[in-house]
Amino acid sequence: MMITLRIALVSAGLSVPSSTALLADQLGDEARAQFAASGTEIVIEHIELRALGNDIMQYFLTGIPSPALEAAHSTIADAQGVIAVTPIFKASYSGLFKSFWDTVDEGSLAKTVVLPAATGGTARHSLAIESIRSLMGYLKGIVIPSAVFAATADFGSDATLPNRIRTSVTEFVQLTGALAGLPLEPVQAPVAAAHADAPVVPGAQVDGALVGENAPFDEAGGANSGSFFGVARGGVSPFDEPAAKKSSHGFSVTPFSQMLQNLQQS
Repeated sequence: MMITLRIALVSAGLSVPSSTALLADQLGDEARAQFAASGTEIVIEHIELRALGNDIMQYFLTGIPSPALEAAHSTIADAQGVIAVTPIFKASYSGLFKSFWDTVDEGSLAKTVVLPAATGGTARHSLAIESIRSLMGYLKGIVIPSAVFAATADFGSDATLPNRIRTSVTEFVQLTGALAGLPLEPVQAPVAAAHADAPVVPGAQVDGALVGENAPFDEAGGANSGSFFGVARGGVSPFDEPAAKKSSHGFSVTPFSQMLQNLQQS
């Protein structure tokens, strides 16, 4: 029996046209392509928060959701995956983005895979995307390891942006499919290609695993290079997979691909 997955694409762009909406569309197109390549049908439902601004404020004042806001809540509740994109203002997600999620019930993202993404004027705002991860986690969402940040200059001039989008969407597609019980074929994300000009360093992370038995878990080893593709755990890992490797700092890194196999076998 063919399963159709529902993906909610939430965009908090304020202007028309909007770089935030553009990034959201690129992520949605890549997700559609990757799911199609695996033989999986999806329906992408767009939630443009700009159009819901008045409805969100009215909800705060009256506690009564409008039909449009109720429809957005239903879209979130019915989705197996959510792609959430916001502009970054003053080192955090926009007020419109936060206000929308304040109208959503806590736990509404339980068992839902979330791909966080953001846009900003310059790359200096890129770390602000981590605030989205915390918000989605509070709502019980399953947030993928690799988020996507795009500065204004990245559109059209950054050759790595398509690869970064592809890498993030690969995680999103594989995890969404695994949780839905779909036998998805692994898609190799071009992690190394996104940093083709970067110097090769000892302990660099490639395809989700630390290279070398005693690779240090630090910035030089790729922990903050944007190519991380696994989950690090301090001390002794509760997992016993051979693929998990311990670093010299006592961390165990379970590759993302191994996590997917565990989900499909459970």
